[in-house]
Amino acid sequence: MHIFVPSMPINFLKEIIQQKKGLPYGGYWMRKSPSEECIDYIEGYYLFYDIQNKADHWIFNDGFPAIILFPDKSNKACINTDGKEDIIKSGWVDAGVMKKVYARYPEDLDYILIIRFKPEYFHKLFNLHPSFFKYNNVRTLADINFDPEFLDKVFSTDSIDDKIDIIESYIKSLIKVNTRTGLLNSAVELINQAKGQISVADVIREIGVNYKWLERNFFKHLGLTPKEYIQLQRFISAYINLHAEPDDLLNVAIANGYYDYNHFLKEFKDFTGKTPVEYISGKEAL
Repeated sequence: MHIFVPSMPINFLKEIIQQKKGLPYGGYWMRKSPSEECIDYIEGYYLFYDIQNKADHWIFNDGFPAIILFPDKSNKACINTDGKEDIIKSGWVDAGVMKKVYARYPEDLDYILIIRFKPEYFHKLFNLHPSFFKYNNVRTLADINFDPEFLDKVFSTDSIDDKIDIIESYIKSLIKVNTRTGLLNSAVELINQAKGQISVADVIREIGVNYKWLERNFFKHLGLTPKEYIQLQRFISAYINLHAEPDDLLNVAIANGYYDYNHFLKEFKDFTGKTPVEYISGKEAL
């Protein structure tokens, strides 16, 4: 079985986007909102339980950079990017346009903690170059400009609430007065609300900026072009619809703004390495 988590395994991303209620109401995941001080920077904290080993987890990023933390510093994962494998410890950070990326865990994990960031602030918070994720979408925790003491504190406690409190305190220490990006935030929200069914020209007209400003600021703050970000939102929307209408792929494609089924087919294969039919027939997303 293959599971797709958002910049994480994709089934997790699907659950997050649909905002289904999880624990403590019953289920295998729960969400915690960020504090008032961090709400402009962090989209949410997500805890997923009973992570299977002996399974390839298709991972994808919908434009929201994410930090994925394992329960223990010694926990490992094998990341396979288009056939190339790397072993990572403790967790990872991912962002950007992820294609043909899968994760496998050599041991069962009790949970995975995911911190999803607002895309327009992540690079600036951690002082990362816009192209940081361009050629490697999955980076180790050691690759990011984390204070070593911060990670030691996170892994020194078994309490999820304590971990989140430590993370919140650290993020607050990184926030600068000049990190807000009002117009860019409006553009990101517009694309999110349209689920990617909007053109760059429409975004420019609605926000009241020119193309060079939009492209420059998307790359500076997100490390993506406006077109790439639109593509990610459209694709994840189509992926979710694919589960609801697995027998009507043409309608899924057209309903999500693709020119035709072949357009959707090409993009699906670019991201997964499989056609929608191959993916569904193998029940890899269930």
